[in-house]
Amino acid sequence: MRVAMFTPLPPEKTGVAHYASMLIPALRERVELEVNPATPQPRDVARIYHLGNNPHHARIYEEAMRTPGVIVLHDLVLHHLIVEMTLARGDVDGYVAALEANHGAAGAAWARGRAVGLHGEIGNFLLPASVEVARRSLAVIVHNHYAAERLRSFGVTTPIHIVPHPFEPATSDRREELRARHSFAADDRVIGVFGYLTSAKRSEVVLQAFAEARMKEPRLRMLVVGEPAPNVDLVAFQADGITFTGYAGDDDFSAYFAAVDRLVNLRYPSAGETSGTLIRALEAAKPVAVSDYAQFAELPDEVVWKVPLVDGEVASLVRFLLADLPANDAGRQFLAENNSMEKTIEGYLFGVRRQGRRFPIGGSTSALQMFPSLEAILKNGKLTLRNTGATTIRSHDYGQPAYRLLVKWDSGDKWLRLPGDLEPGREMTIDAPAAGPLRLYHALESVPMPDPAPFAELTDEI
Repeated sequence: MRVAMFTPLPPEKTGVAHYASMLIPALRERVELEVNPATPQPRDVARIYHLGNNPHHARIYEEAMRTPGVIVLHDLVLHHLIVEMTLARGDVDGYVAALEANHGAAGAAWARGRAVGLHGEIGNFLLPASVEVARRSLAVIVHNHYAAERLRSFGVTTPIHIVPHPFEPATSDRREELRARHSFAADDRVIGVFGYLTSAKRSEVVLQAFAEARMKEPRLRMLVVGEPAPNVDLVAFQADGITFTGYAGDDDFSAYFAAVDRLVNLRYPSAGETSGTLIRALEAAKPVAVSDYAQFAELPDEVVWKVPLVDGEVASLVRFLLADLPANDAGRQFLAENNSMEKTIEGYLFGVRRQGRRFPIGGSTSALQMFPSLEAILKNGKLTLRNTGATTIRSHDYGQPAYRLLVKWDSGDKWLRLPGDLEPGREMTIDAPAAGPLRLYHALESVPMPDPAPFAELTDEI
């Protein structure tokens, strides 16, 4: 098989570059592989595009949109990348068009609002903007079930393959060297926070838990290995016991996993990525704390310390920082059984060989179901709602648009949160907020309503 792979490579500052450097030698043992070809490829050459959520992937995204192939979504959320390719360059129309292609009229409404300064960071996650490139592609590879289900919930019908994220065994132990470099004592417990530090990594929670834990255990230290994002408050990280390394190249970055004693790897909201940092931490047999949410919740309880979101989050993390924990042999064993390079390569070959049909290059917003399908009956002051669609309607779900039912009548209106999730084919009954006649509208939390029209107009069937 002949394969052309389009990907960032070291020394580009993206985790995907390191991932590709691991993958390429193993893949070359099974296929005839050309990486980032400079000339057009024959039609019989399979194409693999590695896509992540930063500007290093702009040219790869453009190529994937021109010539469909197999895309590897390292991040489900590509919204930040789309912003860098359009709005950050002054291309408002391009941004609006991209969001409309991905998320229909709701996406376009969001984009127009952001273009005039109305913006919340959560919108990047509610509207991931990876839908259109996934629909155009012949197949999609992701590394966890959460990402696959999120794509399907947005109407993606392209074949989606869940492939294990590979790992590579550590080849050197520079623990003493690196700890001495940062003046850590032998009995210090060093907490690692790795990778590009964004607001989604729960820095406020991490800092609060670290401060509370350090009051009880002054030997605690925090080592932040990587660069901070522009929206991270660096002043807050200048407290005693916290050290920043700045950007670390591949050799140093990998070696730092031996230098720390445990890691914190929280996320909210999630970009749908399988964290390469987490994979390396498990390979190093380090205890790791993760958010009990999205793709991280898929991991076995014995492999990671799961921190609940919001309620009890700081307290759980404090316990993790203070607890006497053994080496994470369960994590290392889990990787050996599930994430070998051989299994990753087999997953890639399966996806490439079973590529789906080629989707048309034109827009496809009509097929995207941003809003759910509901049937409603009003009887004796009760609203009965039945989910006639193919996906669960979420009453509340971190990092996803929570559904709201907007009910209007002649003298008022009310936003209703469903009492629970509503699965396909199921129904629930709630109290009607007024006698009627009622007009019912779909709404999604934090997403603008484009030209709203009622999906149902009801009179009480007394």
